[in-house]
Amino acid sequence: MQDTTARVLSCEPLAQELVRLILSAPEIAAQAKAGQFIHMLVPDSGHVLRRPISLMAVDAAAGTLTLAIQPKGAGTQMLCACKPGETIRVLGPLGTGFDGGGAACVYFVGGGVGVAPICCAMDAFATAESRAFFGFRTAAHAYGMTQSPCAVTAVSDDGSLGERALVTRPLEAAILARRPDLVMACGPTPMLAAVQALCEKYDVPCQLSLEERMGCGIGACLGCNVKIMQPDGGWHYARVCKDGPVFGAKEVCLRG
Repeated sequence: MQDTTARVLSCEPLAQELVRLILSAPEIAAQAKAGQFIHMLVPDSGHVLRRPISLMAVDAAAGTLTLAIQPKGAGTQMLCACKPGETIRVLGPLGTGFDGGGAACVYFVGGGVGVAPICCAMDAFATAESRAFFGFRTAAHAYGMTQSPCAVTAVSDDGSLGERALVTRPLEAAILARRPDLVMACGPTPMLAAVQALCEKYDVPCQLSLEERMGCGIGACLGCNVKIMQPDGGWHYARVCKDGPVFGAKEVCLRG
C-alpha cells in the first residue's frame, strides 16, 4: 500500500454519467491486482474522507491506472473535473482482488459502474473460453466492450442495447451450454444477489466484488461491514474495504 501523489494524464467522458480518468502512479500500478481499488483525496476541497474508486485497467509497465468515475456527489464531481497535469493524493492498492486460480473458463459479469473492475479482471484472467455479460441502463451508458479480450453479451433496462433483460438471463443460458470453472461479478447488490443464486443453483464457483460506501478504506472505521456466513451456520461481520471487496459467493450474505 502506497500513499502517493498521482499525476492526471487524461480525463474524458467514457459513457453517459461516467468519466474515464487515467493517472500516472507507478508505485501503485506495480502492486495493483484486478479487483482492488484506490482511495482518492478530493483536490483543493474541504472533503476529509477520500473516495474509493475501483481499477478499470492497470498498466504496470507504463505505471498507469485507468478509472471509471460516476460524478454523483460533490467529491466525485470534482475528481471528474481534473485536468491533465494536475496531481491527486492517492492511497492504494487497497482490498483483496479476484483470484483466477488457474481457471480455464471464467465468465465475467458486470453491471453499470461495476463493469469497470470486471474489465480489469478480464485483462488478468480471460482465456479463449471466457465470456462476459454486461448490463446497462441504456445503450448510452454502455462501455468496456470494444476492447474486451473475450466475447461480450450486453443487455439493457430499456432494450436499446441487446435484449431488454436482466444480465442473469444470458448468463444462465451460457452456463447451461457450457458450465464455467468460475464466475467473477461486480455490480449493484440486487444483481450480485441474483448471480449468487444462479451460481448456487448450478454449483458454479463464484467471486463477488461488492459495492459499498466506505469511510477510511483501510478497515478502521467499520463503516462498510457485510455479513459473512460461517460453516457452522453462524455468521460474523467482515469489512468490505479490508477483507473484500471480493468475497466468495458462498460466504457472503446478500439476501437478508
